[in-house]
Amino acid sequence: MGTARPGGDAAHRIGVFGGTFDPPHLGHAIVAGEVADALALDRLLWVPASIPPHKTGRIITPGAVRRRLVEAAVAHDPRFELCDLELERGGVSYTVDTLRRLKADHPGWSLSLVLGSDLAGGLPSWKEPRSVFELAELVVISRAGTGAGSGRGVPAAGSIRAVQVTPVDISSSKVRERVRQGLSVRDMVSPAVLAVIETEGLYRA
Repeated sequence: MGTARPGGDAAHRIGVFGGTFDPPHLGHAIVAGEVADALALDRLLWVPASIPPHKTGRIITPGAVRRRLVEAAVAHDPRFELCDLELERGGVSYTVDTLRRLKADHPGWSLSLVLGSDLAGGLPSWKEPRSVFELAELVVISRAGTGAGSGRGVPAAGSIRAVQVTPVDISSSKVRERVRQGLSVRDMVSPAVLAVIETEGLYRA
């Protein structure tokens, strides 16, 4: 499957961490590390979406470039790995399709789908939400001091676990805006991610 795909079945507790990652920032890395620790994950797959269903009206950086950004973001932690299934599949990215593919390729894996509490609350509007619960444990992340994020409104099936993480005031939109304004983002993204942003001339006005 190559370096950009999950390979082998040596690891069995697998986290699935999806997003646009335009770009991936240090907040993503902190959350990913704390969730991997809390769940004792063997591996955490970062899954950049091809076209996120909730962002179909916004222009996003091409998938090939976001793949490079995520490769740079995950390089510092051996538990992290890029999974490019959604980029290779193309079109609108639906989580249920990704989970089915991972289960089909690796039936021994126990999957944990990592979501922010805001996205978890909208799960009933997702494609086949009950199937999502059948395929993976739902892990709802919340910032310490903001409540545990119960996943309210999600179907009454499957397993939900809440994990509190360190609050970090960084977002991809803030990174893009600072780059557009010519401001430094060295304290917001890793040096490797910054190198890709600068090499590609991303997010300029």
